[in-house]
Amino acid sequence: MRLQDLSETLHTRASERPAGRDDGVLRAILGRRSVSPKRLHAPGPGRAEIELMVAAAAAAPDHCGLRPWRFLRIADDARGALADLFADAKRRRAPQAHPSELDRERERALRAPAMLAVVARLEEGHPRVPVHEQYVSAGAAIQNVLLAAAALGYGAMIVSGAKTRDTGLRRALRLDEAETLIGFICIGTPAGPAKVRARPEVSEILSEWNG
Repeated sequence: MRLQDLSETLHTRASERPAGRDDGVLRAILGRRSVSPKRLHAPGPGRAEIELMVAAAAAAPDHCGLRPWRFLRIADDARGALADLFADAKRRRAPQAHPSELDRERERALRAPAMLAVVARLEEGHPRVPVHEQYVSAGAAIQNVLLAAAALGYGAMIVSGAKTRDTGLRRALRLDEAETLIGFICIGTPAGPAKVRARPEVSEILSEWNG
Protein backbone atom coordinates (compact mmCIF):
# COMPACT_ATOMS: atom_id res chain seq x y z
CA MET A 1 0.00 0.00 0.00
CA ARG A 2 1.24 3.50 -0.83
CA LEU A 3 1.74 5.94 2.05
CA GLN A 4 -0.70 8.28 0.32
CA ASP A 5 -3.29 5.52 0.45
CA LEU A 6 -2.65 5.13 4.17
CA SER A 7 -3.39 8.83 4.72
CA GLU A 8 -6.61 8.53 2.72
CA THR A 9 -7.60 5.46 4.72
CA LEU A 10 -7.35 7.44 7.94
CA HIS A 11 -9.78 9.96 6.47
CA THR A 12 -12.31 7.65 4.84
CA ARG A 13 -12.64 5.26 7.77
CA ALA A 14 -13.28 7.95 10.36
CA SER A 15 -16.80 6.64 11.01
CA GLU A 16 -15.49 3.12 11.59
CA ARG A 17 -13.02 3.99 14.33
CA PRO A 18 -13.46 2.36 17.74
CA ALA A 19 -14.67 4.73 20.43
CA GLY A 20 -11.81 6.69 21.93
CA ARG A 21 -9.44 6.18 19.01
CA ASP A 22 -7.57 9.28 17.89
CA ASP A 23 -5.65 9.30 14.60
CA GLY A 24 -4.02 12.66 15.27
CA VAL A 25 -0.63 11.12 16.04
CA LEU A 26 -0.68 9.05 12.85
CA ARG A 27 -1.62 12.09 10.80
CA ALA A 28 1.22 14.08 12.34
CA ILE A 29 3.74 11.33 11.59
CA LEU A 30 2.56 10.75 8.02
CA GLY A 31 2.41 14.47 7.33
CA ARG A 32 5.79 15.48 8.77
CA ARG A 33 8.26 17.01 6.32
CA SER A 34 11.74 18.40 6.86
CA VAL A 35 12.04 22.10 6.05
CA SER A 36 15.42 23.42 4.91
CA PRO A 37 16.95 26.07 7.22
CA LYS A 38 16.98 28.38 4.18
CA ARG A 39 13.18 28.37 4.32
CA LEU A 40 12.80 28.86 8.07
CA HIS A 41 11.99 32.38 9.21
CA ALA A 42 10.89 34.24 12.33
CA PRO A 43 9.05 33.82 14.54
CA GLY A 44 10.80 30.87 16.08
CA PRO A 45 9.86 28.94 19.20
CA GLY A 46 10.22 30.56 22.60
CA ARG A 47 11.94 28.98 25.57
CA ALA A 48 8.76 27.31 26.83
CA GLU A 49 8.11 25.74 23.43
CA ILE A 50 11.70 24.50 23.19
CA GLU A 51 11.29 22.90 26.60
CA LEU A 52 8.08 21.22 25.42
CA MET A 53 9.92 19.77 22.40
CA VAL A 54 12.66 18.40 24.65
CA ALA A 55 10.01 16.97 26.98
CA ALA A 56 8.70 15.10 23.93
CA ALA A 57 12.22 13.80 23.33
CA ALA A 58 12.22 12.38 26.84
CA ALA A 59 9.35 10.09 25.78
CA ALA A 60 11.67 8.23 23.38
CA PRO A 61 12.39 4.52 24.02
CA ASP A 62 15.36 4.27 26.37
CA HIS A 63 16.54 0.79 27.41
CA CYS A 64 17.60 0.80 31.08
CA GLY A 65 16.95 4.55 31.31
CA LEU A 66 20.47 5.49 30.21
CA ARG A 67 19.33 8.72 28.55
CA PRO A 68 22.17 8.42 26.00
CA TRP A 69 21.54 11.85 24.48
CA ARG A 70 21.07 15.46 25.45
CA PHE A 71 20.22 18.77 23.76
CA LEU A 72 22.04 22.07 23.85
CA ARG A 73 20.03 25.19 23.02
CA ILE A 74 22.10 27.76 21.14
CA ALA A 75 21.25 31.10 22.77
CA ASP A 76 20.17 33.90 20.44
CA ASP A 77 23.09 36.11 21.45
CA ALA A 78 25.53 33.23 20.87
CA ARG A 79 24.63 32.65 17.23
CA GLY A 80 27.39 34.94 16.01
CA ALA A 81 29.94 33.02 18.04
CA LEU A 82 28.62 29.75 16.59
CA ALA A 83 28.93 31.23 13.09
CA ASP A 84 32.61 31.95 13.76
CA LEU A 85 33.09 28.40 15.04
CA PHE A 86 31.54 26.99 11.86
CA ALA A 87 33.89 29.12 9.76
CA ASP A 88 36.89 28.10 11.87
CA ALA A 89 35.99 24.43 11.44
CA LYS A 90 35.78 24.91 7.68
CA ARG A 91 39.15 26.65 7.66
CA ARG A 92 40.75 23.74 9.52
CA ARG A 93 39.28 21.25 7.04
CA ALA A 94 40.15 23.36 4.00
CA PRO A 95 42.96 25.86 4.69
CA GLN A 96 42.65 27.21 1.13
CA ALA A 97 38.90 27.81 1.38
CA HIS A 98 37.69 30.95 -0.40
CA PRO A 99 36.22 33.70 1.83
CA SER A 100 32.83 33.08 0.19
CA GLU A 101 32.94 29.48 1.42
CA LEU A 102 33.63 30.67 4.95
CA ASP A 103 30.74 33.12 4.66
CA ARG A 104 28.43 30.28 3.67
CA GLU A 105 29.50 28.34 6.75
CA ARG A 106 28.71 31.36 8.92
CA GLU A 107 25.29 31.65 7.30
CA ARG A 108 24.48 28.06 8.28
CA ALA A 109 24.59 29.10 11.94
CA LEU A 110 22.36 32.14 11.42
CA ARG A 111 19.56 31.04 9.08
CA ALA A 112 16.97 29.44 11.35
CA PRO A 113 15.44 31.37 14.26
CA ALA A 114 16.27 28.57 16.74
CA MET A 115 18.89 25.83 16.93
CA LEU A 116 19.42 22.83 19.17
CA ALA A 117 22.66 20.87 19.17
CA VAL A 118 22.05 17.13 19.55
CA VAL A 119 24.65 15.30 21.62
CA ALA A 120 24.89 11.51 22.01
CA ARG A 121 26.18 10.27 25.37
CA LEU A 122 27.03 6.67 24.59
CA GLU A 123 28.02 4.20 27.26
CA GLU A 124 30.46 1.73 25.72
CA GLY A 125 30.47 -1.79 27.12
CA HIS A 126 27.14 -1.57 28.93
CA PRO A 127 26.17 -5.10 30.01
CA ARG A 128 22.60 -4.83 28.75
CA VAL A 129 22.41 -1.98 26.24
CA PRO A 130 24.75 -2.16 23.22
CA VAL A 131 25.80 1.07 21.52
CA HIS A 132 23.51 0.55 18.54
CA GLU A 133 20.47 0.54 20.87
CA GLN A 134 21.66 3.81 22.38
CA TYR A 135 21.88 5.36 18.92
CA VAL A 136 18.35 4.14 18.23
CA SER A 137 17.20 5.95 21.37
CA ALA A 138 18.93 9.15 20.22
CA GLY A 139 17.25 8.88 16.83
CA ALA A 140 13.84 8.43 18.44
CA ALA A 141 14.46 11.48 20.64
CA ILE A 142 15.34 13.55 17.57
CA GLN A 143 12.20 12.41 15.75
CA ASN A 144 10.08 13.36 18.76
CA VAL A 145 11.54 16.87 18.70
CA LEU A 146 10.78 17.19 14.99
CA LEU A 147 7.22 15.95 15.49
CA ALA A 148 6.68 18.25 18.46
CA ALA A 149 7.96 21.21 16.41
CA ALA A 150 5.49 20.36 13.65
CA ALA A 151 2.65 19.99 16.17
CA LEU A 152 3.42 23.50 17.44
CA GLY A 153 3.24 24.90 13.90
CA TYR A 154 6.95 25.14 13.14
CA GLY A 155 9.15 23.66 10.46
CA ALA A 156 12.33 21.86 11.44
CA MET A 157 15.24 19.90 10.05
CA ILE A 158 18.32 18.23 11.48
CA VAL A 159 21.60 19.06 9.74
CA SER A 160 25.08 17.69 10.32
CA GLY A 161 28.17 17.67 8.10
CA ALA A 162 31.89 17.33 8.67
CA LYS A 163 31.95 20.17 11.20
CA THR A 164 30.20 17.97 13.76
CA ARG A 165 33.43 15.99 13.99
CA ASP A 166 35.64 19.06 14.40
CA THR A 167 37.61 18.99 17.64
CA GLY A 168 37.56 22.76 18.03
CA LEU A 169 33.78 22.99 17.67
CA ARG A 170 33.26 20.10 20.06
CA ARG A 171 35.55 21.73 22.61
CA ALA A 172 33.77 25.08 22.30
CA LEU A 173 30.41 23.37 22.91
CA ARG A 174 31.97 21.72 25.98
CA LEU A 175 31.41 18.13 24.91
CA ASP A 176 33.41 15.55 26.80
CA GLU A 177 35.46 12.86 25.07
CA ALA A 178 32.73 10.25 25.40
CA GLU A 179 30.13 12.41 23.65
CA THR A 180 29.31 12.69 19.95
CA LEU A 181 27.91 15.78 18.25
CA ILE A 182 25.19 14.30 16.04
CA GLY A 183 24.03 17.56 14.47
CA PHE A 184 21.86 20.64 14.85
CA ILE A 185 18.08 20.83 14.76
CA CYS A 186 17.00 24.05 13.02
CA ILE A 187 13.52 25.32 13.89
CA GLY A 188 11.41 28.22 12.63
CA THR A 189 8.31 29.26 10.71
CA PRO A 190 8.22 27.74 7.22
CA ALA A 191 8.18 30.11 4.25
CA GLY A 192 5.31 28.34 2.49
CA PRO A 193 4.34 24.67 2.26
CA ALA A 194 7.04 22.10 2.94
CA LYS A 195 8.56 20.39 -0.08
CA VAL A 196 7.04 16.96 -0.62
CA ARG A 197 9.64 14.28 -1.29
CA ALA A 198 9.01 10.78 -2.51
CA ARG A 199 8.81 8.18 0.22
CA PRO A 200 9.23 4.42 -0.21
CA GLU A 201 6.27 2.20 -0.85
CA VAL A 202 5.29 0.11 2.16
CA SER A 203 6.05 -3.03 0.13
CA GLU A 204 9.67 -1.88 -0.18
CA ILE A 205 10.21 -1.69 3.57
CA LEU A 206 7.82 -4.34 4.92
CA SER A 207 8.23 -8.07 4.41
CA GLU A 208 6.81 -11.08 6.20
CA TRP A 209 8.58 -13.92 7.97
CA ASN A 210 6.61 -17.16 8.05
CA GLY A 211 8.91 -19.30 10.14
